[in-house]
Amino acid sequence: MKAIELFDASLNLIGIYSDGEKLPADTEDLKYRAVALINILLAENALLDSGLRKSDLKIMRITNLDEDLICSDVMANSVLPYGLARLLVLGEDDSLSNELYRLYVESRENARRFIKANVHPIEEVY
Repeated sequence: MKAIELFDASLNLIGIYSDGEKLPADTEDLKYRAVALINILLAENALLDSGLRKSDLKIMRITNLDEDLICSDVMANSVLPYGLARLLVLGEDDSLSNELYRLYVESRENARRFIKANVHPIEEVY
């Protein structure tokens, strides 16, 4: 998934943007803030994402919205849109921000359920 797709999904969640329509002129500032906010979310969710991808912990960064997000599909499609939408409306609409935060935490918990435990033989402990 590209970062711009994540941005579009977040705008759809807050009711500003829908496919095929141009971004309203008064929301251009959201686009400029999006890269920094996405990087915050990627860092915040790095541990969860490394568990989902079964890889070493590494914090990914993007420099523009045309870049691909290097994270699991579960993270990109179910966790990050709620987190970004919340950060975009933070300070503008507190009730919507609180509801998006609840959905974000819930989606993180659901994503955590995708992490499977490692199965290995029991070693003798005595």
